[in-house]
Amino acid sequence: MRPEKIDNEKLPSGCENVDMLLGGGYESGIITNIYGAAGSGKTILCLQAVCSCIDSLGKKAVFIDTEGGFSVERFCQINSKDNLDKIIIKDVKDFDEQIKGIEKLDEVVGKNDVGLVVVDSMVALYRVEKIGENGVIQKVNVELSNQFSILSKIARVYKIPVIVTNQVYTDFESGELELVGRDIPKYASKCLVMVDKKGIGKRRAMLMKHRSKPEGEETFFEINDKGISDCDGKKFGLF
Repeated sequence: MRPEKIDNEKLPSGCENVDMLLGGGYESGIITNIYGAAGSGKTILCLQAVCSCIDSLGKKAVFIDTEGGFSVERFCQINSKDNLDKIIIKDVKDFDEQIKGIEKLDEVVGKNDVGLVVVDSMVALYRVEKIGENGVIQKVNVELSNQFSILSKIARVYKIPVIVTNQVYTDFESGELELVGRDIPKYASKCLVMVDKKGIGKRRAMLMKHRSKPEGEETFFEINDKGISDCDGKKFGLF
């Protein structure tokens, strides 16, 4: 790895409310983990961050897609079609491909003017691999830890934000929402943001871990044709 110029600026999220929640935007040098149930808005937050990387920083973004969540049509709704060539998309079909894709990231980032790395979702294929066979849990846990380690190192060396999305499940004993991978993504991610639905198109983002802000802070945003935008919680009857 070769270190690039240090950039202390944070990457705008594309939504003022989310920026305020994050203390100015997505922090460079760390992994930000956005987690929540299916349809909670994780992918659109990633797409909006990609747009910010292209428009605000004038740099390319790497998007590792493990669930087929990247939509060219959706991107073109919120950004210019001409900017598609500024996204390095890696479509992976299984956990082995995900391992290889992340292992090659250093070379990809090093050869391109990359300002953001996104992995959406970090644990979808891990989850399939983990329940697919008996006796593989320890192996895939080690592999997942290695991938997070690589992403963390890339974030620190190249001084760029890395955003991953995480699936969730309800813990049978506690009844609480738990991240797939449990402690692995929790420890590797310096910023944890939980998103959930609060009505049609309305979403809440809650800060669960941050290096300089208290956990439990929350904000609201709206999903629309142009991506995401600010939304007052009172607008949809939360208070």
